[in-house]
This record gives sequence, structure tokens and C-alpha cells, in this order.
Amino acid sequence: MQFIHYIKNSLKWKSVIIFLLLVTIPSGLIGSIVIYQSNNILKEQVINTTYRNLNNMESQLNTVIKEVEEISRYMIYSNEFRDFMTYPAVTGEDYKHLNEVRSNLNGFFVFHQSEKDYFHSVEIEGENQQVLSVGEIVEGNEEYWVNKAKEKQGEILWSTPYEMHNQRTNQDEKVITLYRVINHLYDIKRPIGLARIRLNQQALYQYVTEGYTNEQHQAFFVHNREQDITGSDSGKDFSYQTFMDNIQTEGESFQLQSDGDVYYGVSRYIEKIDMHLVSVVSEKYVLSEMKDIQSTFGYMIVIAVLMGLMTFAGFVFFVVRPILELTRETKRLELGDFKARVKIRSKDEVGQLGYRFNSMVEQIQKLIDSKYKLEIQNKHSELKALQSQINPHFLYNTLDMIRWTARLEQAPETSKSIEDLSTLFRITLSQGKIWIPLKDELKYVQSYMELQKKRLGETFQYAIFMEAGLANSIVLKLILEPLVENSFKHGFRQAQENKNITIRCYHKDGGIVMDVLDNGVGMDIERVNQLLHAATQDQDSYALKNVHDRITNAFGNYYGIEMLERKEGACVRVNLPWIKDDLMLNELIKGDERSNDVKDVDR
Repeated sequence: MQFIHYIKNSLKWKSVIIFLLLVTIPSGLIGSIVIYQSNNILKEQVINTTYRNLNNMESQLNTVIKEVEEISRYMIYSNEFRDFMTYPAVTGEDYKHLNEVRSNLNGFFVFHQSEKDYFHSVEIEGENQQVLSVGEIVEGNEEYWVNKAKEKQGEILWSTPYEMHNQRTNQDEKVITLYRVINHLYDIKRPIGLARIRLNQQALYQYVTEGYTNEQHQAFFVHNREQDITGSDSGKDFSYQTFMDNIQTEGESFQLQSDGDVYYGVSRYIEKIDMHLVSVVSEKYVLSEMKDIQSTFGYMIVIAVLMGLMTFAGFVFFVVRPILELTRETKRLELGDFKARVKIRSKDEVGQLGYRFNSMVEQIQKLIDSKYKLEIQNKHSELKALQSQINPHFLYNTLDMIRWTARLEQAPETSKSIEDLSTLFRITLSQGKIWIPLKDELKYVQSYMELQKKRLGETFQYAIFMEAGLANSIVLKLILEPLVENSFKHGFRQAQENKNITIRCYHKDGGIVMDVLDNGVGMDIERVNQLLHAATQDQDSYALKNVHDRITNAFGNYYGIEMLERKEGACVRVNLPWIKDDLMLNELIKGDERSNDVKDVDR
């Protein structure tokens, strides 16, 4: 609702919405519908191609599986295989016959291995302890699969991928193996040997997918038992879980996302080896095929939008722009900037409105100019009046102390006291200045406390701390001395032996904080706060209220005096802005004058 309200009150947004409704949205909507329909047709064609590729790859894989299984069946019916596994190896004639058979079988498998890259190795063990190994020489733990094959008692068992160490290449290779117990042809329950026909998994993948994969179409073996996948080294990597989640939820045809890209996939389950054969195509490929169609409609949309923009630009330049300028200059005037002016470009109704605005600003500036100057003069007079109201009893007490010191001592101490007193008078007058460096303010209050120390002796001690970098900061004159004087008048008991005052000046939250702490009787903080903000002045709180009023008159209610809780004595905190130098002071005074301009305009 807030946004709708904003639009109702904004000519710029109304113009934008009209442009969108009449030009951009209709053009974009029509183009999007055409592109969407074309995209769906092309997507369907690509997915059909993916299905055909998957069917061909499945056929290739099933052919390999069938061929290997046929070899295992041939072992049962072949006399040579049967002789190799059952012929006794006792006499020399026996070994001669077995070697001839071994040579023939070795040639049989070498032929298959030379014709098929995926044909990894063969191992046949007979009941006569004869072993035939053809192909790669490997080692590894196959006990699990051997036991499973024996349990099947002659049925074919296909393993899932597992690793074997190739002694020739000294590398681990994954293989998929057909295990089968070979039973006697004429006694089908009598096992005579065990055959293992190993296929190289990566070579099998290359054979099955060759001609059906490229940069756009990818294929994967997804192995369920091992929970891993086999794919090309150059293609997109997917995780096993990503495929299985989509297959289980969406079936053979699914859509998945990876790294922000969308892919379309189809799968087929190969039950014998407990594996899914998956074919995937990237949506980017589908979109790239649509590039020409999209470009044509894109040009049409751009032309329509450009024509609308030209119309929109003319409306904005001749109507909206002058009104927005008038709004901006009105805001400047609202903030007190009477240099606000509207540039007149025409004599139509909008131009006349700008002319009237400029005339109004000139009249307002003339009316408030005299009142503004009078306000500034009154404010400075008020500050000087508050500053001049210092209790004179201190001067009398000091002179009296110097008189008695001169009688008792005859030079050094009296000289020092007179020097401190002259420092007080010099800084108090300071040629009528209101602002002085912080180091001078601290020097003034130090001279004051030195004179008090001469009067009170060892019963009074003081300490002054100032954070580095604050010495030249600009502050109002005579804001610490009245607070210290207040401690002597109201804070310390007359008979108190250890009177202590500590002054701390430090930087905090972009401002300067000055704490005046004493170890006197403390004060009623709630009552003092009431007196500080009261319209009339109370004699007991005169010094505090005097300082507080001077600060608030100069900087506003955010600054001033605050009373802090303390277990012993009192703590009066003075909060001031951090005026680093005279340049910053001048900027502050100018800002204060601008603030008064705004107040005058509001009135």
C-alpha cells in the first residue's frame, strides 16, 4: 500500500508505468509467448534425440553383456574348456595335452581382447588346479564375488565396479566382472571350475557411449551398489545422489540443476549389473539452438521499445523534467537554502509556475533577512550576559589570602599567587572572546585551584588529565571554573581534611567529555537535574545552571551538563561537540545560522 501511495504522488513513476503498460509490456509479452512456444518445440526435439541416444547406448551395453555371457556358456559346451578344467595333470603326456589346450584357449581370448578394448582379462580355475590367465595381470580381493558365484551354483553373476591393481601399469583400475561356476556338461550339479571375465569399466563406458556423446550430450554409468558414477573426463561433474534423487522422484525422464545450470536427463535401469544408464543434455544447448529465433524477435522488441522511449523522452523532457526541478528546488527552500531557483525554459503553464516560484523565494528572503540578523545579535548578547555573571566573592577571598600570605612570607609564594590571579583575569577578559582553546580553559581552572591550594594548604589536592590531541580543541570560555567553585561552596565539609578534585577531558562518540569529580558530601542528583531545567534560577544551583544554559544556547539541548551517580562525592559531566579548530568553529556557526533560517521560515 505504501508503494502504491508513493506512485500516486510521483509524476515520474506515473510516466514510467504508462510507458510500461502501453509499449514495453505488450511487446515483451508477445515476443515471450512466441519464443516460449518455439523453445518448447526445440526442447522436445532435443529430448527425443537424447532418448534415441540412450536407446542406442543401452543396446550397445546389452550386446556386450550378452556377448560375454555367451562366452561363459561356450565354456560349458566346449571340449577344450572342459578338458582344461578336468584333465588330470600327472604324466608328461597329460601336461603336453593341457599345454596344447591352454595355447588354443589363450588364442581364443587374445582374439577377443584384440577386437574389444573393454575386454580386460580372463581367469579360469579348474578342478584339476589348472589356472588360465589371459590379458592384464591383476591382483586384488575378489573373495566376496567368488563366494557369491559359488552360492549361485552355475548361474551368471555380474559384479558392480571394484578396483584391481594392474601389475603391468602399476595403477588401480576399476573392472566389472562376470563370475560363473562352470558345471560338467553331463553332470550339471558337479562344478568343474570357476570363470572370471573382467571388463575395464572406463573402456566399456567409452565403447558404449562413442558416437552418442559430445559437449552438449553427456552419458553416465550410475552404479547403485558403489554409489558412484562413471563419465567422461571433460564433461560436467554430477554426484550420485543428484541423479538418484531425480530418478526416484521423477522417473526415467527428469530435470536437474547444478551450479545454477539446468539439465534434462533420461535414464534406463540395467538390471543385470545393477546400474542406471543416464543421458543428459544442457539447457544452454537448447537455448543456443534458439539463438537465431530469439535474435529476430529481440530486434523487433528493441525497435518497439526504442520508439516508445523516444516518445517517453519527449514527454519527460518537456513536462516531467521541469516539474521535478521545481520539486527539487522546493526541497532546498524547505531546508533554508534561499539560493534555490528554477530554470525557465518556456512560457507555457509549467514555465509560468517556475517564474512564480522564483519570485516567491526572493520575497521570502527579503522578509526574513532583518529578523534573522536580529536573532543572531540577541543570541550573542545573551551568551555574553550569562558569561559575565560570575560570583565576585571569589575575588575578595583571593585578595584576602594574598594579603595574609604577604605578611607571613616575603616574596616567592606571594609572587606565584599574584601570577595565578593575573592568569585568571587575563583569560576571563580575553578581549571579549567567547571561544578559547581547551588548554587555556584548563590553565585557567588550574590557576584557580592553585590559589585555592594556597588558601587551604595540604588539605586540598587536585589532578587534571587531558587526552592527547585535544589541547587545541575550541570550547566555550569559563565552563570548568564554576563547577570547581561549586565543589568548594557546596561539596566539601568545612572540617574535611582531604579535599580532592579531579578533572578529566577525553574524546567520546564524536564529542568532548569533561568530568569534574570531588570527594565531598555528594549531591541530590534528581533535585539538581530539576533545577538545571527549571525556568527560574535557584541560588544553590546558579553556577551549574549558568554553565548549562550557555552550552545549550550555543549547541542545542543534546549537549550540556549531566549529573552522574558516584559512591563518594559528586561527578558533574560536561558534554560538548568536538570543535577541532577555528575553521570547524566557523562551519558550526554558519550551520547554526542556517538552522535559524529554517526556523524563521517555519514560523
